[in-house]
Amino acid sequence: MAPHVQYNASHSHKSAENPTDYYKEDYHRSNHDVKPSLESTSHIHEPLRVHVERVVRQYFAMLGDEIPTDLYELILKEIEQPLLSVVLEKSRGNQTKCAQILGLNRGTLRKKLKTYGLM
Repeated sequence: MAPHVQYNASHSHKSAENPTDYYKEDYHRSNHDVKPSLESTSHIHEPLRVHVERVVRQYFAMLGDEIPTDLYELILKEIEQPLLSVVLEKSRGNQTKCAQILGLNRGTLRKKLKTYGLM
């Protein structure tokens, strides 16, 4: 997660009891853990929107009565970094091809890659 993403100011410490920290850097699994966890579920062939909906619902369930702030930006940032990383990998580092696959201007892609430390 990029350090500039804002979190709810009322959540100043990390703990297993503080679900708003769920998406912070310390709680991410490494990329190596993602594939096995997907293969172990029966949801592997569902559309991406179904997975996103499931995670957002789980996030709100973990929050209980607390209300998050900047959730839209948080989710976009969480999705954007791995999307860029995987497409860049699949295009074998070819930024022009990566930008074309993503439907982005190459300059916009480069800016986003720099934001996430991917170049």
